[in-house]
Formats: sequence, structure tokens, C-alpha cells
Amino acid sequence: MTPRERFINTLKYKSVDRIPFMEICLWAQTRERWLAEGMPDSVDGVFMHRGCAHFGFEGYETVQIDAIAPRPPFPARTLEETDEHVLFTDGMGRTRRAGKFGTVGGQRLSMDTYIAFPVKDRSTFRELKKRYEGEIAERYPDDWDGAKAMARDTDLPLTLLNPLSGTFGYYSMLRNWLGTEGLSYMFHDDPELIREALDFLTDFFIRLISKAVKEIKFDFYYIHEDMSFKNGPLVSPTIFRNMFLPHYKRLVNFLKSNGVDLVLVDTDGNHEVLIPLFIEAGVDGFGPLERAADMDPVKLHREYGKDICMIGGIDKRAIAKGPAAIDQELAQTIVPLVDQGGFIPTIDHAIPPDVSLADFEYYLAQKRKIIFGR
Repeated sequence: MTPRERFINTLKYKSVDRIPFMEICLWAQTRERWLAEGMPDSVDGVFMHRGCAHFGFEGYETVQIDAIAPRPPFPARTLEETDEHVLFTDGMGRTRRAGKFGTVGGQRLSMDTYIAFPVKDRSTFRELKKRYEGEIAERYPDDWDGAKAMARDTDLPLTLLNPLSGTFGYYSMLRNWLGTEGLSYMFHDDPELIREALDFLTDFFIRLISKAVKEIKFDFYYIHEDMSFKNGPLVSPTIFRNMFLPHYKRLVNFLKSNGVDLVLVDTDGNHEVLIPLFIEAGVDGFGPLERAADMDPVKLHREYGKDICMIGGIDKRAIAKGPAAIDQELAQTIVPLVDQGGFIPTIDHAIPPDVSLADFEYYLAQKRKIIFGR
């Protein structure tokens, strides 16, 4: 089978020669550690995009379209800088404070502190909208014919946008504009503004991707949300049903009616209470199934069966603990699901720097035995 056939058939519970052998990516700090531990410098650590020959990973190919950034961008400016931190505004119009300690290749050891956002009320939202109302062609690759030729010729599963660099999602875009706290208050203080913003986002995204999905056959799309924390989602099922669900239905229907086989949702944290609503919307599956948030793929398969497919689910914390913990993790996570279909096991997010190269290679060797039978 080609990697494309294997990926699609696995997630659609169809016959395969074996499940895909994939991983997501590394932190830059992890790559720096592994280079010191003997990994070749040619390995970039972005495993899922096009795969990785060194470790034998399959991957996907992508057609990148800018669905997120305002155009023109807001001015990026440094407001304050010390030895410990930098305070700055970014192209999304947000004000952020970033710690500088341990930064590698632009990737920080901890998330930035987000201080201010461009949308505060209806007037600032309507000003921001203007930056998404320009010519769609400006958001497409300069060499569109080349992108179409690549998409036609690849034998990798093909996705629209790139999950590793961020794709369009509803909660994620609202969070970019208002911030988590501002958005949480706005659901209560001005729900009609949220509805107006969601209407605009659906219209914008469908207008943006119409040309792409009509000219290229895409295999899957990952809706990026990150709408949950450890103990549950940051929106209630009631808010999701009343505000988000109609837009999910419209978007998923548009994607699938234009040949996209699989629509997946990427959200960290625990979103279990929203799964029935995602299924109602037509979503096919989820990743990366963060185990620290109790997202257990065996439990989810037992509860939802073939109603959902899954990518991820291997506890990164277990991989950092060495061979015995790795063996136990694979025995309780991969072994029960490998023959069930609908599951591509990967470490449940980017691999952090507490995982050694030796432990990662041991994990891969054991995982390879389960998937390849050797």
C-alpha cells in the first residue's frame, strides 16, 4: 500500500497491510539534546511533515495557505527587553512577554504570557475584520501551479494547510483575537458579538479554501482548536451546541462535499464531554489525545468504537522513564488497539527534552515490533 492508502484506510477502519509508522515532532530543545547524544544533524525533528528517513517514519504532504494571519499584519515591535525577558507586539496584534532562558532556534522553554489582544469590543472586531477581507490570492502560494503538481504527484496523505504550523479553527481564531480570558467573558457579556465573529470566520474560511478544494483532492483536514485544559474544555457543551456546532456542520459538510475524506480535530487537554457534539458535526476523529489530561485511546475506543478515529495517545511521560515504563505503556495502549483499526499511535504531542535519544530509539524498536511484527 502507499502511505496515503495506509493512512486513510487505517483511520476509516478499512483493510490495511499494517498501520502507519508515524511520530509528530520534537521540541527544538529535544533536537539539541539528541544531536549531542549522536543523532545526525540532517534530522530536522519535524517528523510528520513528509516523514523522516532516519527513523523510518511515514508522513503527510501539505499545501500551505495562510488562513490565520491578518493582512496586513500588525506592526511587530519590541517594547522592552532585559536579560530575562522580552515584551513585544506580534503580527496578530497581541502583546506578549516571553522568557528568554533556554530558547533554542526561536522555541522557548515555556509559553509566553499574553497581555493584550486586538479585539476588545464590537468596534475593534469590525476593524480587525478588514484585515481578512482582502484578496484571497494573496494568501495562496506564489507558485500555485507547482503546488498543484506536487499535490497530484505525491503518494503521501495530503492535507490542506499544515497541522504543525497551525491551521484554521473556530475557538483558536477567537482566542487569537480576544485571548482566553477575554473570550470567556465575551460568551456571557456579548454572545451576539461571538455569533457575528463565527459567521464571519465560516464565510472567510470557505471563501479562502474554495479554490484549493476544487482544484486539488485533499485527503484530510485538521481543525486546530486547543480548546481544552487538563480537566475539561474551556467552553461548555451548551455553548458549543448553541454557538459552534452550526458552523462546524457547515464547514465539515463543505469539506466533505469537496472530496476531503477525513476531518479531524486537534485539541490538547480533555475534550471528552464535547465528543458527541463533534460526532454530530460530522468530525471523524481527534489527536493528539493528551494522556496527562486523561485522554485514553483504549477507553475512547471502548466507548465510541468506529464513530471516531484517533492519532496520538502514547504518554510522553512514560517514554521519558525508560524501557520498563515504555513496555508497560505500549502494552496497555498500542497492543489492545493495533488490530482494531481507526488508530495511529504517536507520542501525544511534540517530544519534550526530558526524553533521551536512547529511550526514544528503544520506544521505536518496541513499537516497530508491534506494528511490523518484527
